[in-house]
Order: sequence, then structure tokens, then C-alpha cells
Amino acid sequence: MSSPLEVLFVLTAAGYILGGISVRNVQLGTSGVLLAALYFGHLGYEVPSIVRDLGLALFVGSVGLTAGPRFFRNLRRNALSYGAIALLIVGSGAAATVALARAFEIPRALAVGIYTGALTTTPGLAAALEATGDNAASIGYGIAYPFGVVGVVLFVQVLPYILRKNLKKEVAELSEAPDLAGQPTLLVREFVVESPEADRKTLAELGILSRTGAVLSRVQRGRQVFAALGDTVLMRGDGIRAVGTAEALGRLEEIIGRRAQLSMDEPGVEVRDLAVESRTVAGRTVREMNPHERYGVILTRVRRAGVEFTPGGDTVLEHKDMVRAVGSPAALDRFQAVLGRQRRPLERTGMLALTLVIAAGLLISRFRLQVPGVGAISLGVAGGPLMAGLVVGHFGGVGQWSLRPPGHMLGITRETGLMLFLAGAGVAAGHGFVETVARYGWLLFLSGALVTLIPMALGFAVASWLFRLGLPDSLGSICGGMTSTPALGTLITAAGTDEVAAPYAATYPFALVLVVLATQALAVLL
Repeated sequence: MSSPLEVLFVLTAAGYILGGISVRNVQLGTSGVLLAALYFGHLGYEVPSIVRDLGLALFVGSVGLTAGPRFFRNLRRNALSYGAIALLIVGSGAAATVALARAFEIPRALAVGIYTGALTTTPGLAAALEATGDNAASIGYGIAYPFGVVGVVLFVQVLPYILRKNLKKEVAELSEAPDLAGQPTLLVREFVVESPEADRKTLAELGILSRTGAVLSRVQRGRQVFAALGDTVLMRGDGIRAVGTAEALGRLEEIIGRRAQLSMDEPGVEVRDLAVESRTVAGRTVREMNPHERYGVILTRVRRAGVEFTPGGDTVLEHKDMVRAVGSPAALDRFQAVLGRQRRPLERTGMLALTLVIAAGLLISRFRLQVPGVGAISLGVAGGPLMAGLVVGHFGGVGQWSLRPPGHMLGITRETGLMLFLAGAGVAAGHGFVETVARYGWLLFLSGALVTLIPMALGFAVASWLFRLGLPDSLGSICGGMTSTPALGTLITAAGTDEVAAPYAATYPFALVLVVLATQALAVLL
């Protein structure tokens, strides 16, 4: 393999195969790419550094856009908690580094490098090199970095298993949307009314949603197609279109009749995806909104933080939720006016909006804040696009234009970015890794592992027991406090939602600044 492009895709394919291996329901997932990249780096292969930076920008930009609608509300509610968790993680890691360096007589530059690698922070490494003036800091970083990544990834997966908690259910309880945990995929199917039970009954009388979990969106009678409202009477031979999980649609088939392939895209009934922009609507339940009776529309699904679910009467609509509504054009116009002004996308795919957000974030990353006694601190590639994404995700866009790409597109770019970042970072860390360990001994690797594990354990204890944060928020804040981008990707996959990115994004800025300050302090103390 002479081409870096060949190396990139061979190692990522090998990484995904490795990450798919399950041991007691625990998988490395995308982080398997890191282990494959370390091996390829050890063999001497190269991947351009631009691959790592591109992946990092795509990942954090997508995360910021997804977490933005909930980030500032979460931050206002728990700002003190997240700042304290970041301080504890960074401070305890620094204290452990001092203790281990003195106990094992580890050289100063090497110890400071281990500290930055254990917390997987590249800005910290830059500060370490500047403060110590010794390239040994890079060696320490390379020793501690692999476990710093893999350790946090395993922590967020293994801890729920040890605590015997279902992470997806915990997310659903915190989100006040029980369907989030149980309905990862929604299907659309058509049926023909054949059951005597359904013949000449209104949808309200049948109680379809409560009995099956599916939502009926349209009814076809002859050549006429109309919205399925609560007072709609079903008749034998009618065609219906329903939305729900496979299980919900299976139960519906038992009540209604057989599945069929029907064409219901007739004039008179439209489908619109609308954003909840009005502050007066946010916080109200679907039952309070009563879209059937008041506006003549039916809500078939809600998309929140990258997860779709069928709404029930008790579902609370939140600001920036995307709802799919079915009805006549006039009815949808009335309902759209209630939800608030709808912005128009810059273009269909969402790529233009994403690239503009990342470009703005990279400009932000170039600004440097002068801290007395420390020097200049910048957000870097990891922080700039994240902050830009959070702001744009919160406000939604500029004027009549939406800068929020579609949720499925953000999911793809997030995964692609994480893959590229791990491949580039792993290959770079793999160069000389084995030789360095052989030269300085496995004692350094053990030290790096301890500097990773001790702050995580203390941080989780304080987050869950002192500040009473839920499991998803606690783990998200741990990822942010450890400045671990790969662990966030793993946590999002394990939780089944991007909502866990909000505590990560709230803790990350505190940790980023604190770890640079701590690195400067360690260079003086050791």
C-alpha cells in the first residue's frame, strides 16, 4: 500500500471489523479504528495530518449543531456543576501526575506529556512543549494517549453495565419522551380496512395510538385521500397509511386488516416537516395543542436531537423540535403559523450550512486569549467548530434562512468525522510507540492509565452523588472533562441519541482552559 488513501480506507475497514467484536455486550465501535491506526502507524504507514483535522472539524461541528437547541438551557441549569466537574477532573489528574512522577522518578517533561496524553488534549500538549522546552513531552503524550482514548471509551460503556442501568431508558426518562428508548426506527406502511372491529368506527373510538403505538396519517376512500383525524370514520375497504415501529404496525395489522401497497400521494393532502420555533408552544403537550380539533392536522412523528419517535398525547413539544404534520394545505398553513416562522434551508442537502458553520468555527479557533502568567490560549480545531455549531444550533439560522442541516445528514457527517479523526491521530501516535515503551518501561504506561482512571472515577462520583446528575449527563460531562472526542462518539451510539452531547459541550470549554493552566503549573512544580 503506497498510497495514503489506500492506507486510510484499509485501516478504517479493519478498525470497524475490530470495533464490531462484542465481549459481554461491550464493543469498541468506531474506536476500533484507533487501535488499527496505532498498529498501522507502528508499521510505518503515514496518513496526512489534514485527515485528522478534517475529521475533528466535521465531528465537533456536527455535534454542536445537534446539541445546540438544548445546550444553553442545560448550561443555565447546571453551569456550576459542569464547571466543578471539569475542575475536579483536571485537578485530580494533575495531582495524580505529581504523585506518580515523584514516586517513580519520572522526568518532568515526560510526566507533563503523560498528563496531557491521559486527558487526550492536543492544546495541552502544545502548552507542555512550550513550558518545558523538551520534546520528551511528546513521548509521554504518545504513551498515555492510546489508553486515554480507549479507557474513556470503555468507561462509558462498561459503567452502565456494572451499575445495571439501561442508558437508553435513562435518556428517555430525562427527556420526558418514553418513546425515545423504544423506537429507534419508524416505518411507513399501508393497510386495507377489513376487520369488522374497525368498520364504521371513528379513530377516537378505536384508540389506535394507545393500543398499538402507531399513528394513522391518511385515509383513502375511492379516489379521495384525506387526513386521518380523531373523528374520521373508517369503513370496510378503506386504505390507510400509518407510521410506527415494526412491532406497532404489526399490532395495527391485527386490528385493521392486511397490509397493501397503496398510492396516497394525491392532491389535497400534504406532509410538512415543521420546527417548533414559538416559545409559547414549547413546553406544551400534544394533547394541549390538540392539532386534530383545532387545526385539522395530525402529527405523525417528532424528531429531537437526532432521534425520531411517534408522539402521544402526553408528549411535550420542546423548542427546536421537528414535527411532521399531515393535513390539507390550508390546515397546515394555520398550524405552521402557530409553531412560528419557518426558515428556508440554504439548499436541500444541508452541506452548505454545515460548511459555513465549520468555516466560522475555524475562524473562531484562530483567536487567542491572553492569560497572565500562562500565555495565549485558543479553542483550536476541537473547540472553534463546536462553539460555532452550538450557537447556530441554538438560534437555528439567520433571518429567513435556516442553518440547521437535516438530522440524518448530521449523523453521517458525525460518524465520518470521528472515523477520519481516529485514523489520523492513531497513525501519528503509533510511530515509535513500541520503541518508546520498550525504552522507558511499562511503568510509564501504568502511570498514564492511572492519570486517566482516577479523574474519571472521582468525576463520576461527584457528578452522580453530589450534583445528582442523571447517568447520561454524568457520562457526558466525564467525556467533556476528559476532552475525549472519541468517547463522546461512543456515548452517542450507546445512548441512541445526540442529547448526551449537551453536557459534553457544557463541560468541555471549562476543561480545555483548565488543562492548559494545569499543564503550565505542572511544568513549574515538577
